[in-house]
Amino acid sequence: MFKTFESTITDDFSDLKTLNNDVRTFLISLESSQKIVYKVNLILEEMITNIIKYGYLDNEPHKISVEIKIDNEYAYLTIIDDANEFDSENYNNPNIDIPLEKMKIGGLGIFLIKSISEHFKYKREDCKNFLNIKLKNDSS
Repeated sequence: MFKTFESTITDDFSDLKTLNNDVRTFLISLESSQKIVYKVNLILEEMITNIIKYGYLDNEPHKISVEIKIDNEYAYLTIIDDANEFDSENYNNPNIDIPLEKMKIGGLGIFLIKSISEHFKYKREDCKNFLNIKLKNDSS
C-alpha cells in the first residue's frame, strides 16, 4: 500500500528548501532508509533547481507540483511544472570519459539522476512538463 506526499511550491528557492525539509520529515516518519531520503532529496533539488533557474523567461510566480508515492519496493516521484519545454529524458548525456576541467557545463545532474533511477520518463502535455521517476526503495 502506498503512502503519499503531495506539495505545490512556487518557483522560489526558499520554497524548495521548505519542500526538501517536508519531504525528509515525511520519509523519516515512514522509517525510510537514509539512502532513499538522500536520493529523493537529491532528485528534487537537482530537477527543481533546473526548473527555477532555466525554465521561465518571465518574472511571474509559477507553481511546481510534487507527488511522492512510496511502498516497500519503490518510490515514485512526479514533478509537474509549466516551465518551458525541456525533455530531460532525451537530454544528451555528458561525456564522462574526459577530464572534469574539459567537460562542458550542464547535464551532469540529469545524468546522475538517470543513473540512480529505475525509470525516468518525461512528457509534455497541455503546456506542462511531467517528469516521472521510479527509485528502488532499498536500504543497502
